[in-house]
Amino acid sequence: MIDNPALMIATILWIFFIPNAVKLFYRFVRNNKQFIEKDLRRIPNDPKIIFQITTRSATRTSVVRRGIQSIIESCRETNYTKYEILVVTEDPFDERTLNDLPCKVICVDKNFSPNAIKKARALQFAIVYRRKFRKQTSDHWIFHMDDESYVVQQTVLSILKFIREKRGIASEGPIFYPLKFEKANRITALAESMRAFGCFECVTHMHNPPPIHMHGSNLLVRSDVEDKIGWEFGPILAEDQRFGYELFKKYGRNSMGWHGGILLEQPPLNIKDHFMQRRRWVIGNLQNIEKFSNFFKFRLIYKCTSFFLGFVSGVISLALAMYINIPKVISVLSYASFDWNNNLSFDLSVWFDRLIHINSTYNEILRPLTDIQVFDSTLGLILIFSSTVWLLSYQVGLFLNLKYTRIGIPKRILLHIQTLILAPFLGLIESFPAFYSVIEFYFHKLIKQNRLKSYDFYVVKK
Repeated sequence: MIDNPALMIATILWIFFIPNAVKLFYRFVRNNKQFIEKDLRRIPNDPKIIFQITTRSATRTSVVRRGIQSIIESCRETNYTKYEILVVTEDPFDERTLNDLPCKVICVDKNFSPNAIKKARALQFAIVYRRKFRKQTSDHWIFHMDDESYVVQQTVLSILKFIREKRGIASEGPIFYPLKFEKANRITALAESMRAFGCFECVTHMHNPPPIHMHGSNLLVRSDVEDKIGWEFGPILAEDQRFGYELFKKYGRNSMGWHGGILLEQPPLNIKDHFMQRRRWVIGNLQNIEKFSNFFKFRLIYKCTSFFLGFVSGVISLALAMYINIPKVISVLSYASFDWNNNLSFDLSVWFDRLIHINSTYNEILRPLTDIQVFDSTLGLILIFSSTVWLLSYQVGLFLNLKYTRIGIPKRILLHIQTLILAPFLGLIESFPAFYSVIEFYFHKLIKQNRLKSYDFYVVKK
């Protein structure tokens, strides 16, 4: 029996995450082969694809130009010509900024007021625009991109194959975050590893809809389908998740698929951007819960609760680790002695003896986890398994992100080591926005009558 109260709480929280760890590992193994589309051939039965980049401002966000050029180059390498590039913006100066590129720029009318806010409002404006030119038909497909999205040749071949094989009317592919990796804050860059690994779950979600979450970018959807569903879901911040749910309700279980075409993006460049991005996702999820079926609602509640308790678990676990290990480190280092004349002396024999017997000290608080009561039991093995999966997710995600950079092998190895060492801290950074946002959301819902601040669509730096 575990006698230490803090350790008991930590163990209970670790047990809560076991189902999630099993699910993550299973989907990683099962979806690995189809995660990235590999069987690609150029067969010229070309559909009409509109590459749509939705942005606040291409004038102030130079990466939009990079994304447009990536489309042009990738389509040229693929010998695909039946495409258009549509930039949907809120900045009227963008038309002049991008006038040297082969793209159509439309600025969202200030008087346009659908039942949608922020990005969803711009997406709905694009639907209205396509109706004017009769491009809301089944002959047209929309490939959604964000400001920083970058297309490669494999992306184009994958979406062409998905359309050709008629595997659904909407699909997604994995997103990796190698762009500006070395310019971003090291912590936020490494934390983005979890997002890349999370895409293994998206394969299952898209094959077994409704998806518990959907990316707003790397989303391929037939134009007439998007036109019928629309983006008018009210004042919510996770319009992509709601779109996936409504598409499933209208078109059924076989409507979605996985095209496996990669899209390259970039991590948040600083801690504030990282926090605000995650905050928007969590609040958007909480806004959507009431509109979902009971089973889907249960899945979403478990997901949000996992994020919330992840921070609590991390704080307790980190505090325990420091409480256990700092006295040990001090004990080992105390072989050094000082006198008032600043003379330093070492007793190497004492130091070596303490280092060898560090785990047999009197204050061994973790002993309950290493005796027959826990670690030799099935529960102990499962706890080890869940911790291993958690560490593995960061390593696999980082590998996928670094794969598409020009960083040399020695530095990649160093980054993997840094990620392993910093994993507990990265977990706190990743889970704190959820912890904060859940409290904030329900505080405003219960106390301030839904008067949530309007800076939720904070524009991150690109």
